[in-house]
Amino acid sequence: MDKLNQVAVKNNKLEKYYSFKGNFWSERNHDKTLFNSLKNKFPNEDILLQLLVSRNIALQDIDDFINPKLKNLLPDPHTIDDMKKASDKICNFIKRKKKIGIFGDYDVDGSSSTAIVCNYLKSIGATFEYYIPDRIGEGYGPNKQAFDILKEKKCELILTLDCGTSSNEEINHANSKGIDIIVVDHHLEGDKLPDAFAIVNPNKKADKSNLNNLCAAGVVFFLIISINRSLKENNFFTNSEPPNLLKLLDLVALGTICDLVQLDLVNRALVKQGIKVMNKLLNSGIKSLVDCSSIKDEISEYHLGFVLGPRINAAGRVGDSKLGATLLINNRNDLNLSIAEKLNYYNQLRKKIEKKVELQAINQANNNSEEIICVHSKDWHPGVIGIVAGKLTENFKRPSIVISEDENVCKASCRSVKNFHMGDFIIKAVRDGFLISGGGHEMAGGFSILNEKIDAFKDYIKNKFSVSDIHHEKNYDLEINLSSVNLDLYKSITKLQPYGMGNPKPKFLIRNCIKTFVKPAAEIHLIVYLNDIYGNSIKSIAFNCIQTEIAKILTDEDEKELDVICTLQLNRWNGNENVELIIEDILKK
Repeated sequence: MDKLNQVAVKNNKLEKYYSFKGNFWSERNHDKTLFNSLKNKFPNEDILLQLLVSRNIALQDIDDFINPKLKNLLPDPHTIDDMKKASDKICNFIKRKKKIGIFGDYDVDGSSSTAIVCNYLKSIGATFEYYIPDRIGEGYGPNKQAFDILKEKKCELILTLDCGTSSNEEINHANSKGIDIIVVDHHLEGDKLPDAFAIVNPNKKADKSNLNNLCAAGVVFFLIISINRSLKENNFFTNSEPPNLLKLLDLVALGTICDLVQLDLVNRALVKQGIKVMNKLLNSGIKSLVDCSSIKDEISEYHLGFVLGPRINAAGRVGDSKLGATLLINNRNDLNLSIAEKLNYYNQLRKKIEKKVELQAINQANNNSEEIICVHSKDWHPGVIGIVAGKLTENFKRPSIVISEDENVCKASCRSVKNFHMGDFIIKAVRDGFLISGGGHEMAGGFSILNEKIDAFKDYIKNKFSVSDIHHEKNYDLEINLSSVNLDLYKSITKLQPYGMGNPKPKFLIRNCIKTFVKPAAEIHLIVYLNDIYGNSIKSIAFNCIQTEIAKILTDEDEKELDVICTLQLNRWNGNENVELIIEDILKK
């Protein structure tokens, strides 16, 4: 059957609807038994209840999911392998007043992790130096020169944060210089772990903690808990109050949301409490960035992922990699305001560079019939290729590899789709000799490759992946009527927050919508009012839709009814609160 003419197909008794964005949409499964068992718990909140059921939350976990509390959900940090060994070593340096080196990755998770450790050490009077590598000049992970610089600054113990699990050669170099390395990371290990003093990584094969969904900032927070506890037991705080670790949770939430890790119960607790802390604006750097970003509403996970995070990341992509961490560590308001303004500038510059590379990459991909997209150019800024890879995967529903060419060693970023583990694929390609180094997660990764091997690598990736309809599949939570959308419904479903990986913002199918009053906004969006036959009308927004099929449908002068996939958004204006729809997609009829 021709997909373009396909309205709905039956598959495992679920209807699938083809959309104007090229997706197959189907409703999530709902366990009727679980639904009925929970009805007394959520009276008159059937939609919330169906959303909970569709997320496969176990009955015994419902209370912790709705109201995740740290005291109920945080395990003992020492369940993570090497945690006690690492914290004992760090405590020994703290008590002996020896300087500790911090090497953090340049992304949001690495910057947040660096700030957590540095802010804690600063609060207890410990001495430290931190180092964030330049994305372009040094690339991902520890390097020998950085270790040498920290050694010259009297650091005989260095923590590598959000990196180091695959840095065998670099850590051997540190060992030869008399430096002890503690790796604090969450990335997958390769064939052999480096010879570090300790490797604190819940994704290490030997680790039995079952905390493999933590990002680096989460692992670092557990490390700080362990260090703080050990210092208390050794009477370190006899003449002072121990620091309040909860104040660091804003940084944990920032790293967790921006690194797109699964929001399991532990991560939900960290993020939910972290967002509460962030709204108090205790961190001077975050306050400056919030002010410069013109955030007026209460800060939510949306602001972390789409407003604050991209600005911090922009420093590493097209500016000074160290600025993000510096902002989060420094407590001088005047300096932080200046840094925040620079980050805003870099973010705008990043968008311009990214758009240019994206258009060229899409043009290459359109002429590429291979099932794994692999595009490359010497003119592409390596700081934006990860974002561009994500756009290619979203548009083409295929794994995407974007390579920024150099004369010798080239950098690549990759994004994936369901049922293709990008991290495992990269590690195998390294093992097979096509890549210099690399790694990643199930859905994303990166690697280094010699320019002369790009063509051989493109041959290597052929037939490693088979495109199927599963890569076009998306789920909405349930079908509702337009008349059901109101403030009460919005407030009810916010009990599911924070949204993120494993707990996406609820998507609804609303049928038979009649469009009126369509107008452009900011040259790239469309505002439209959707009505039903009963006279209900709701303001709706289709973001970034100009020059797409969605815009053609919304601006078409015909009066046919639309079946829309949408999410809910709260709009506050002049003291009033109204619920709006965000149009995600439109089904073909």
